[in-house]
Amino acid sequence: MGAVKTMQAVQDKGIKRYIMLSTVFSLDTSKWNQPGIADLKEYYVCKHYADQWLVKNSSLNYTIVQAGALKERAGTGKIIVNDDNAGENAIEDVATTLAAVLNADNTIKKVFSMHNGETAIDAALAKL
Repeated sequence: MGAVKTMQAVQDKGIKRYIMLSTVFSLDTSKWNQPGIADLKEYYVCKHYADQWLVKNSSLNYTIVQAGALKERAGTGKIIVNDDNAGENAIEDVATTLAAVLNADNTIKKVFSMHNGETAIDAALAKL
């Protein structure tokens, strides 16, 4: 309920923009038996519920960023979006993507997955 409470608090304050860091395939339960995901089912249930609440029950201008596995390594500044693979992300690249979404109005009311790839973050977001 923690994430939902933040959504409610933001709405109560009249803030319209909300960016959710989620996890890859949180809304696609058919992929939850994949290696690396199957062991995190409780986490996935929580993310699924929060993401669903944001999309279906809030009036927020949301963007849901579904990141693959987070890794402590140097960022590349390059990602791929909406790939069928869970992939891995340098934490720095996830943070940079979240910050870039703030200025990318084309991501409002969208959900996208990401992992490190070959496209500059801003260019990848522009294609959404």
